[in-house]
Amino acid sequence: AECTTTGTQELKLWTLSQFRERPVSSLPFLVSCTEQIGDESPELDELRVTSSDNVVVAVGDVMLSRQVGEIIRIKGDPKAPFLKTAEILEEADITFCNLESPFYDEEPPIEGEMVFGAAPETIEGLKYAGFDVVSLANNHVGDQGVAGMNFTLSHLDKNEIEFTGAGESEVKAREPKIIERNGVKFAFLGYNDTQSAIRKGYAATSEKPGVAVLTKENLTQDIKRAKRKAHVVIVSIHWGVEYEQSPTERQKMFAHLAIDSGASLVLGHHPHVVQPVEEYKDGYVFYSLG
Repeated sequence: AECTTTGTQELKLWTLSQFRERPVSSLPFLVSCTEQIGDESPELDELRVTSSDNVVVAVGDVMLSRQVGEIIRIKGDPKAPFLKTAEILEEADITFCNLESPFYDEEPPIEGEMVFGAAPETIEGLKYAGFDVVSLANNHVGDQGVAGMNFTLSHLDKNEIEFTGAGESEVKAREPKIIERNGVKFAFLGYNDTQSAIRKGYAATSEKPGVAVLTKENLTQDIKRAKRKAHVVIVSIHWGVEYEQSPTERQKMFAHLAIDSGASLVLGHHPHVVQPVEEYKDGYVFYSLG
């Protein structure tokens, strides 16, 4: 499929089997800039680009604790979960995932039936696989407490992996993460829409770290700001119902609002299964990447 976004960026969408002639459960898209950017804002004056292609690979939930963490420990290799996929992931200009497990730096880590926590060294697997940016806006990023959340932010920063959807304050959590490739600037925004994260107190405030919460006001305001800084706005949302193969009406409403507000792509996660891809106006919605 192919479309032209409001920012005059041409989007071409493939499955990985088309991209690499092999079936893998990730969905990449290519952004080809074929025209000069419009005069939407003075800030875009220095963002004018010529023709260039960028391949972005986006995958769903990545969790490096529990059984996956045990496999890493037994094998003694943080790269173990990505040995069969790294070749494809690292090929992209930008590789994205929802990082479902926070890192801990204190022993013993906080534990529980549905409490996630990844050993610090497991970040080497993310680097090996070529992940450039992760969303932290989910219902497990605070599982290791405030100290664990702060460590996760600093650990990613130290290892030069960008993150969106969480921060040391609400303002920071809602800031777009700008990544430039071949003269094209991408803005990543991330939001949590799961009630469990809210109940557990994982929402960022002016005084404590946490996740960006999905609201109509947050979404429209943040996309508008991001559009002044980037050619392509990509919105990541943790939403929906686990193991349901169809999106809810709430997912559809927020997805359409994001595109109507100026986003080119919406990347969904949390259901743990793949949900449909929708072409909506000038954008695309991946309701769940699995």
